[in-house]
Amino acid sequence: MIINKNQNELPYLSVIIPCFNARGTITKTLEAVCSQDINTPYEIIVIDSSNDGTDSIIRTGYPQVCLYRLEEQTLPGSGRNLGVNYARGEIVVFTDSDCMPDSDWLSRIAVRYQNENTESVGGCVINGYPWNIVGWVSHLIEFNEWTPKTPEGFVKNIPSCNISYRKKVFARFGIYFTDIFPSEDTLFNWILTQKGGRIYFDPKIRIVHLSRVGLKKLFKHQATLGRASAEARRVSSLPGKVFVKYPVLCIGMPVIRWFRASIRLLKKEPGMLLLFWLITPLYIPATIAWTIGFLSRGKFNEPKYVVNINASN
Repeated sequence: MIINKNQNELPYLSVIIPCFNARGTITKTLEAVCSQDINTPYEIIVIDSSNDGTDSIIRTGYPQVCLYRLEEQTLPGSGRNLGVNYARGEIVVFTDSDCMPDSDWLSRIAVRYQNENTESVGGCVINGYPWNIVGWVSHLIEFNEWTPKTPEGFVKNIPSCNISYRKKVFARFGIYFTDIFPSEDTLFNWILTQKGGRIYFDPKIRIVHLSRVGLKKLFKHQATLGRASAEARRVSSLPGKVFVKYPVLCIGMPVIRWFRASIRLLKKEPGMLLLFWLITPLYIPATIAWTIGFLSRGKFNEPKYVVNINASN
C-alpha cells in the first residue's frame, strides 16, 4: 500500500530513487516499484534533477510518487542524502532509475529486518540485457559479486541499486553518502561496517538492472568507475589502497580483475564461466579503461546535501 506524503499514516518503508535524465527507463522503474505485492505501507520518493522531461513523466503518470525536483544536476550520493531527510519510514530502501525490482522486493526486505539483527539488507542484481554482449561486459565488471546464486549472509558491501538501511543508522553512526560517484555506496558501506554496522545479503531480493549497452558509454563509465574507486581509497582504508600508493602495480590490474571475476563466478555461477570467457576480448579493454580512470586524478566535490541527523532519528 503506497502512502502519499499528504496522508497522515506513516509508512514503514521509504523507497528513495535518485534520478537524472532517466526518460527512457523511469516508467519501467516506477511501474515495478508501484506494483509491489506488500500490505505494509510504503512511500516512494524520487529526487530528480533531470533536464529531459523525466519530471513531467512522473507528475503525469505517477501522482502517488513524492517527487522532489532540483534545478541543478545532483549526483546520486547527495540525492540519497536528501531523500533520507524527506523519508518518513523506519527503513529507507534505495534503487536507481534504471532498475526494475521484483514484485516481492519490499516484502522480502521487510521480512529480513524482522528476522535478522542487522542495520542493512540488500540483494542481487540481474542483467537487464541478457542478449547484448556489451550489457554482459558492463554487468559482470560491476555486479559479479551479487548473483542470484551468491549465498545469503552478512557481507561488506551491496550496490546502492538494491540496498536498504534502518533510518536510524545515519544518526547512530554519523555517516552519509559522499559524491565520490560512482563509488559512494562502496565507501558508505565500508565506513558502516568498520563502525560495527552489519549488512545482510539475500539473493532472493532481486532487481533487474538495465546496464549500459553502447561501447562508448561502456568505456566512459568504466573510466569514471576507476577514477572514483581510486579516490574512495585515498580517503579511507578500503582494501586496494596499495594500488593508489604505488601506481606501477596497476599495470597488471586488468588481468587481476579478470582473474578475480573468474574465481567468483567459478564459486557462485559456474554456468556463466563460458559466457565470461567468450566476452573476454571486450572485458579486458573495458577493465583497461577502468585502470586508466584509476590512475587519473579526478575532482570530487563535497556533497550538495548531507543527511540531517535530526531528520534521520
